[in-house]
Amino acid sequence: MSAKKKSVGVPDGLRAKRFSIEGEEFAVLVLPPRSADAASAKLTAAEREVARLTLKGLTNEEIAAMRGSSTRTVANQLQAIYRKLGISSRVELSHRLGAEQPRPSDDPD
Repeated sequence: MSAKKKSVGVPDGLRAKRFSIEGEEFAVLVLPPRSADAASAKLTAAEREVARLTLKGLTNEEIAAMRGSSTRTVANQLQAIYRKLGISSRVELSHRLGAEQPRPSDDPD
């Protein structure tokens, strides 16, 4: 019994990667990268600030000291950021928002 190959068009904005494994053909649709601006628009002003400081490499303790809050508050804000952006780590945060460099007016240093 052989399966008939079916050709399917690729929707606009997506790319298809085709490959075969042990004679089986597969295709994977690749989504375009999300815009950092669109991603950060989901965040509150406080969450954007915590994300910006996190991207600079600061620890939760350092961020809390700078913002006058507790480390638990910063941890909770990071969890909210991760949830809203559909991520689970600082590494993923840097991939998602890393292209968004702090503007000189945002950086008091």
